[in-house]
Amino acid sequence: MKLKRFLSKTRIIDISSVEFDKALTDLLGTIPDSLLGETSRKEILSDLINRESAISTYLGNGLCMPYARVKGLKQKYIFAAGRCVNGLKFEQSEDYKQTKMLFLLLSNEKVDTYLNVLSVLARTFSDEQVIGKIIGAPDLASFKTGLLDAFDRGKEAVVLGENSKSTAGKPGKKSNSSASKENKINALIIRSALKISKVAQCSLIMLQGDSFSDLSEFAPIFGDTKVCVMTERTSLKLPEKWSCINVRSFSDERFSQLKSAIMIGLTRGLFSAKDKICCIGGTRGSNQIDTIVALDIGKEFSDIFINQKNMLPEGVKPEVIERIIDIATELSVEGREGKPVGCIFVIGNIENLKPHLKQLILNPFYGYKPEDRNVLNPFMDETVKEYSLIDGAFIIDGGGILEAAGALIHTPDFKLQLPGGLGARHAAAYAISLMADCISIVVSSSTGQVTLFRKGQMLPITEKRKK
Repeated sequence: MKLKRFLSKTRIIDISSVEFDKALTDLLGTIPDSLLGETSRKEILSDLINRESAISTYLGNGLCMPYARVKGLKQKYIFAAGRCVNGLKFEQSEDYKQTKMLFLLLSNEKVDTYLNVLSVLARTFSDEQVIGKIIGAPDLASFKTGLLDAFDRGKEAVVLGENSKSTAGKPGKKSNSSASKENKINALIIRSALKISKVAQCSLIMLQGDSFSDLSEFAPIFGDTKVCVMTERTSLKLPEKWSCINVRSFSDERFSQLKSAIMIGLTRGLFSAKDKICCIGGTRGSNQIDTIVALDIGKEFSDIFINQKNMLPEGVKPEVIERIIDIATELSVEGREGKPVGCIFVIGNIENLKPHLKQLILNPFYGYKPEDRNVLNPFMDETVKEYSLIDGAFIIDGGGILEAAGALIHTPDFKLQLPGGLGARHAAAYAISLMADCISIVVSSSTGQVTLFRKGQMLPITEKRKK
């Protein structure tokens, strides 16, 4: 989907007022009445302000991104953006004073993909280089150019981003002769990998994107070979035919993202459990390929596929699993305020899960609109991370709606078949994955390891944290 068509230069303005409601009024004023349908600007403004009071849409890096669903909107989406040189004021919050760009997203109420679009925009604008270039523009004309360019420079228009000049590991500059030597070695290894892939009957090449600053030079070598890039960068420019899996890297080791990427690729249908893939990569930011691995998915992940027809429980969206793995990995790596955090996420049909749950505390998500408590909503990240400190599990439906936090899991007594050293949290996740059609994901408070449970089978997503 081409997102750029929902933003025109006439809807990118300078905002003079520092009052949040007046700034939104200015942005709404750039949208013609013919596009708003039957909904008045006053109604939209009221909805935006009420939402902002419930949950802040300030994302950091100088960006605030309010959003609303509008009845009768004549387009799927309408974007408007304003440059806030003097910051904003809203409800005594200090965050809004740092706002340099106000990006408004309106979506038709019948569109069911707006949370995905919101998530893509938020993730892209969280790139400091991308947002820095936009909000650092010296004048409105440069601000417009920088913002519109951001929509053009990704692999697809839905993936915003800068040119792939930014590097994952920020290596030092190299001479032309050194870079040329690297390119020749990389080309030689890729050709060898293609031969290995053919002999091993691999269906896909998995490329470690964060090993390189630029992947475009490899495209002619791969030709028509099916390539998937795993990377944590949203601003990485890729050839048109290549697919991409954005997944967090939790260490500098080779293929540290591989298990998470394979799990996500399986849920998306990029490959199946019967496939073999050839993985190519090196150390982070090295610009050098030094490892080739031919991987049989079915054998490597045999535990999770034993006697199992479907990877996902019925009704669970792949993007929800992706988002939970991403949040779990962030908690594993960062914790909260530098301290390790352990927690459980249970994803599945709520009616099937209810018999095995009991609320330990008043449910903090009760009463909020479904869209405001959906894990695909980027503004829920910090809320989820804060509530991860509470004892009990997060309960999430297949569409990503957070139904509860602080839930006690209780299941019938049966013999646990878990490796030694795993405690009550892993036992609970194991048990409920047996008793209901669900996926449970655990973050260990002692090791930081992220583990997925499906029908009693466990799949470590990350390795144990080194002490």
